[in-house]
Amino acid sequence: MMGVMTLALSAFSVVPMAISLSKRTHLAQVVTHILNEYGKDGNQGPRELNMWGTVQDLLQNAATLPDEEDTKVVRLAAAMLIFFIVCIVLLLVYLVCSLMLMYGSVRGSRWLILPWLVATLLFIVAYCAGMVLSTILFGVNVLSLAFLAIAIIESCIALYLWLCVISLFQHLADRQTNTQDWELKPRLNTSYKGLPSEER
Repeated sequence: MMGVMTLALSAFSVVPMAISLSKRTHLAQVVTHILNEYGKDGNQGPRELNMWGTVQDLLQNAATLPDEEDTKVVRLAAAMLIFFIVCIVLLLVYLVCSLMLMYGSVRGSRWLILPWLVATLLFIVAYCAGMVLSTILFGVNVLSLAFLAIAIIESCIALYLWLCVISLFQHLADRQTNTQDWELKPRLNTSYKGLPSEER
């Protein structure tokens, strides 16, 4: 189940990353504009983040965006180029790790599960670090703290699912039988054998 979920996550995440890579200059302009308006180093100081109002302003008047030759935009676009390429590569690697997890679970090979465990833990740590950095970058306010709280809840759920796969990894390590005999089956027997009969 976890292999299928992360396989789908990897496959569907590559598409928006590729689109963002191709539109990185425009994206850098938008992010620079938002940082100038709402960042803690903005001209007017940190303000309450009104993201919907900012998006409406940008849709109605694209001229408010900074120029493509702006120093901040150029630096951010260069950083995004590296960032999105690294993300696409990591997502493809994670896709392979998900396939290895599924195959290793079926075959009872714990070493095929290990790459997924390492990659998932790194993704969880990177996600939490990214959200903390975003909160610092945009300043501490109600909206940024709400996003940070949601990220922490998501990370806790992901960590629990990661621990479920860890338990399978440990179970395979404790097994004394040959991996040829490994079979995935439910913990409880769900077969119905009818009501017990009593002799009177």
